[in-house]
Order: sequence, then C-alpha cells, then structure tokens
Amino acid sequence: ILISAGVAGCSWFGGSSEPTNGSFEAGKKALSEGKYEVAKSFFREITPSSPFYPQAVWMIQKVPFKKGVAAFEQKKYQLAFVDLSKVPLHSPDYAEAQRYLNLANYNMLNEQFQQSTDKDRFILIQEMVNISNDLGDTKLLLESVELIKTGLEKSSSTKQTRDLIKLLGSVVALNKEPEVHQKALNYLLTNFEQFYDQTLVRPHVLQIIGNLKMELM
Repeated sequence: ILISAGVAGCSWFGGSSEPTNGSFEAGKKALSEGKYEVAKSFFREITPSSPFYPQAVWMIQKVPFKKGVAAFEQKKYQLAFVDLSKVPLHSPDYAEAQRYLNLANYNMLNEQFQQSTDKDRFILIQEMVNISNDLGDTKLLLESVELIKTGLEKSSSTKQTRDLIKLLGSVVALNKEPEVHQKALNYLLTNFEQFYDQTLVRPHVLQIIGNLKMELM
C-alpha cells in the first residue's frame, strides 16, 4: 500500500504545472506589445501576499528602460532621455540605460550642433567628443573626428583652432582604434601647412602626428 501511495504521489507531482497569475501574464503580454502603462496597471493588481509580487515589482522597474529604448529607436531622444533617467541604480538594466542615455544626449547635442552658431559650436563639439570618449564607440569616435574637422574649418580664431586640435589630441590619446588614428593622421598631414604656420597650434599638431605615427607603426 505504501509503495502504491508513493507511486501515486510521484504521478501527482509529475503532473503538476507551474502556478500562473492572470494579471502577471497580462502584464507581460502588454509589456511585450509596448503598452507600458497598461502593463504597469496589470502588475500593480498583484498583491504583496502573492508569490508573483517580487516579479511584478521587477517588471514594473523594467518599464522605464523598455520605454526609453523604444523612444530612442524611434529617434525621440528627449523622451528617451526622460525615461532612461528613471531606471534605478539597483536595476540590472542600469548600465545599459546609462549607455543609451549617453547616446540620446549625443544625438540631442548633434541636433543642436546642426543649428549652432560660432559661439556655441566649440562647446557642443567638446561635449559630444567627451561622450564619444566615454563610450569608446568606434563609430562615434570617427564622427568626433569629423566634428572636430568641421569646427576647424569654421574656426574664427587661432585660440579656437588650438583648442580643437587639443581636443583631437584627446580623442587619439584616449582611444586605440587604428581606424580613428589613421583618420586623424590623414587629416593633419593633409592640412599640415595650414597648421604649421600658426605658432600657437604648431607644437600640438607636431606632437599629435608624432604620437599617431608611433601608434600606427
């Protein structure tokens, strides 16, 4: 009888299924469909006494990240920035949210740069270059070199030219991407005479060229 009961017990456990919760499942479905507020309302229906409560809290905390990424992909950078800023420090998505925040900020600055005047241009270039350096993204670093080139072409003073050259130096010093180094070197060599004639700029250009040639050897 005991053996029979044991077998029956095994059969009973083997036939059991994972517990489900209607609100939790509905919330997951809404979240996957991009219905973020609907998803949160379903998750909030789950009471603290439910075994699904910790998961529901975790899913609610994922909403700002998912909303932010969706907005970023739609090129709604301001909205993305607002939502991604709400991702809590303890969230497993926090590091990735910070990366998207930087990218959103970069794109917003770039939009400003397209409409900028000489007065604001250097500050915007500097901020975008700093983001590129922080992210270490090759595509952004190459764009940074292009931004600096644009700034140099429109530079209105020797001091501004020097500051932009020093900014270019920071890009190549902080990053080891050969493609970035080659692009910077090609630009400096092509415009070498123009920079060499400016005594305030010359030593910085010579130093960067020397460093780049050493790196690319």
